[in-house]
Amino acid sequence: MSFPVRVRLTAWYAVLLAAIVVALSTFLVLQLKDDLEDAVNREVRDASAHLAEVYTNEGAQDFRDISATVLPTGAAAAQILSSDRRVVVGYGDRLARRPIAPQSAFEAALGGHTSLATVHLGPSDQRYRALLLAGPAALAATAVGGWWLARKALLPVERMTSKAAQIGIDRLDERIDVPAAKDEIGHLADTLNAMLDRLQQGVEEKHRLVADASHELRTPLAAMRAELDVSLIADDLPAEAREVLESTREEVNRMSRIVDNLLTLARVDEGRLELLTTRVDLGEAAAAAARPLRSLAAAKHVRLDLDAEPELARADPQRLHQALTNFIENAIKFTQEGGAVQIETWRDNGEVGVTVRDNGPGIPARDSAHVFDRFYRADPARGRAGRGSGLGLAICREIADAHGGRVWVESEEGKGSAFSLALPGGSD
Repeated sequence: MSFPVRVRLTAWYAVLLAAIVVALSTFLVLQLKDDLEDAVNREVRDASAHLAEVYTNEGAQDFRDISATVLPTGAAAAQILSSDRRVVVGYGDRLARRPIAPQSAFEAALGGHTSLATVHLGPSDQRYRALLLAGPAALAATAVGGWWLARKALLPVERMTSKAAQIGIDRLDERIDVPAAKDEIGHLADTLNAMLDRLQQGVEEKHRLVADASHELRTPLAAMRAELDVSLIADDLPAEAREVLESTREEVNRMSRIVDNLLTLARVDEGRLELLTTRVDLGEAAAAAARPLRSLAAAKHVRLDLDAEPELARADPQRLHQALTNFIENAIKFTQEGGAVQIETWRDNGEVGVTVRDNGPGIPARDSAHVFDRFYRADPARGRAGRGSGLGLAICREIADAHGGRVWVESEEGKGSAFSLALPGGSD
């Protein structure tokens, strides 16, 4: 499981701090233990030497008074034992009421040897209680502080990420705000903006190339089409030659439509898709778009059925003709021989539109959401009929959007497809 960066930073911060606290506490406890033991040893040695000197020089009569002065009192425990290991003098803690020194140290003292011994007395279940209570609380407070610091440090990154996610191919002119601090975050923002500069430049160059190439290709294609039309007028043209010329003219027409589509997309990308709207009868527009494609349909033995009632809309006639042509050509392309393409107009809820139906193979559900994307082509296994530039339907969507309309497809595999274009209704 991958956790957010701020969670991981806080966790590492808390773990590192805990390790430092444990190591430092261990050192302090051990050092304090050694210092306390040294202090106690010095105090015991000094007190015992003083008591021995007093006992030797002045005897037992002043020994008790001197011991009260020399031996510690209060929370400490101090005692003097007799040769039979009885407590002769005891001060301080209640533990001093019974012999503290172990038997081995007592026997060594009777033999004339001085020794130091460490003994464990009293309950031990209350040691370091304050550390155990304060340690987790301190770590928790530190973790909260670390979380706040991590969030504050990563907040510019979060803003940059949110802004970068909003910048699409149509918003490449936007840039990420650069923080005032000249640190790693600021360098990251500068790097991302430089990358966006390169992307914008590359996209603009691509758009210019497509627009320039499309514009330059229109003239030679128009000339080729005119020459083919003139050649086909001849009465003495052999049947084989006529068939070749007609096939060539069809391909030239197809290339011309592709070039027009590329030029339209280039204008859309540059924001130069101008519309000259007027009142248009969708029935007449559908008939006009279908008329030049009847020869294409006849070549495939596909029937074109037109059920177009007069429906008025405000639209650019040229762009509308381009969109409807793409719809009808696409339907003919995917309709099997002997099939039919039906074109109908309609009005519904303030919208008017045209629907083009075919009884082709249909579109898989996984492709339906992408058929209007640029250069998208469905499964190539659908056969040679499926070849195409992947631009026609994308053009239909761009033209519909420019008019404030919409496009969609309804399809079922094995039963055909229905492509619809809707525009806002209007009578003037």
